[in-house]
This record gives sequence, structure tokens and C-alpha cells, in this order.
Amino acid sequence: MKGLSYGQISAACLLLSLLTGFVVGYQYEVAAPFVSTTAIEAVLPFGWFWRAFHFWSSQGFVLMLCLHGFDTWKKVNVPGKPRSIKIHWSIISMAIPLAVLALFSGYVLRFDGTGQAAGAIAEHLLMSVPLAGNSLNRLFMAVGAEGLNRLYIVHILAGCACWLLGTWYHTRSVRIGFPAFSLSLAFFIVFCLFIRAPIDTPQGHLHLIQGPWFFLGIQELLRHFDPLSAGIIFPAIPLVLVAILPWLKHKDGAYLMLLLWTFAYAGISLVGILRTN
Repeated sequence: MKGLSYGQISAACLLLSLLTGFVVGYQYEVAAPFVSTTAIEAVLPFGWFWRAFHFWSSQGFVLMLCLHGFDTWKKVNVPGKPRSIKIHWSIISMAIPLAVLALFSGYVLRFDGTGQAAGAIAEHLLMSVPLAGNSLNRLFMAVGAEGLNRLYIVHILAGCACWLLGTWYHTRSVRIGFPAFSLSLAFFIVFCLFIRAPIDTPQGHLHLIQGPWFFLGIQELLRHFDPLSAGIIFPAIPLVLVAILPWLKHKDGAYLMLLLWTFAYAGISLVGILRTN
């Protein structure tokens, strides 16, 4: 059906995430993150639904964005493509880490047990970067020193940057097809009526908490390796490979490395799930 491409659906998911983010964000208080998050469900009319809609549409956006990348690569990976297409691919690939950053910061901002653990680990990882660690932490996190104020701004800017990259830069003027938007809207309405957004209570034993699903592998790797290798270098491998793929003459090695990384990370994440269950 026309208008049901991965790109159209990912754009629809992002739009729904941003719109519901305004509803949830209006009630959110950075000074009392966990209390205000729970109050959204208790005080705001249908607050549990709006929060679930924002949470799951954001998850859907990241998933559809990755699928859109795989689907688009078949069109980019054609001999004779101009240099501008390669540059375009390398720049638009930045949307993936931005989307993950927005998703990750959303977990931290609710500041329940999972959010507190994720924030503490992320600060530790950033501080492990040689020379620039302290500056990076002050730029993106600084949760321990300044609370969630800076991360809240990062969360908003990352979502807006994804929209600008995906619409203004990627397509210049995007029009989300009615089939893609209506299908995404209907799916999340039905889904969120039955599946609420997760939230747990703040806990003192952070090492026993299971992090976000995409962070489980890093959490497990940190048990065995130093923070720089496990939390910075290893996750950066697929991002760098994806960005430079169009510029490689022989891509078989990059494909193999991406495949091995995916299987390795999935296996490590499974170990993390089994450990905390």
C-alpha cells in the first residue's frame, strides 16, 4: 500500500511521540521527577494512556528507524551513486544515536529505579572518556551535580534533532501519508489501552536493577570490562561502520563485523536478562 514504507511509519511514530511528549511534558517537573511521573498517571485525565502512548511510540520510532535504514541501504548501495548520496547517508545515520539518546534520556527522566541506575551508569561511562570525559558529562548529563535539568533539555533537543534530520534534511519537505499515520495511530491507541508504560520504585541496590532493553548488553559488559571499552568503544562500532559504509570499496568485512556485533550484543543482553531474573 502506498505510504506504508518504513520511512513513512517511522516519521509517523516520531510525530506521535513528539505530540504526546508535549502532553506529558506539560505535567512533568524536573525538580520532582519520580513524583511528577507517577502524578501524571494519577492526576492527569487518562494520564496513564498519554504516558504509555509517548513511551511506546518512541520505542516504535527507534525500531522503524533501524528498519528504514536497512531498507534504504539497498537503494544507496548501488554502483555509480554520486558522492552527495554518500555524504547524505553518513549525515542521516546520525539520527540513530540521536534517537537512542532521546530514548535513553527518557528512561532516566522518570527517575525510578531503572532511571536512576541508567543515569548513574551513563555518568560513569562519560567520565571514563580520556581528556573530554568531564566536559561530556557536563554537556549531556551532570545528573549527580545539577539534577535532571540538563538531561531534560538534551531529551527535547535530541527529539527535535531527529525530526529535523528526518524531515528537513532527509526529505526536504516530508508529507506523512494518511495510511501510515492512521495505521500507526490506531495501533498505538489499541496497544496502549492494554499495555502501560513501565515504571518501578526507586531502589537502593542499583546493581540489581535491569536497565533499558537496549542497554542490557552494556550493563552486562561493564561487569567484565572497563567502562571505556564496554560502554563507549564497543557500542560505537556499529555506528561508525554504518556511517562509513558507502565509502568502503570492499564492504564484506564491514557486513560481517556488523553481523557478528549484532549477534554478540544480543547474546550478551540475553545473559543480562537471565542474570537479573
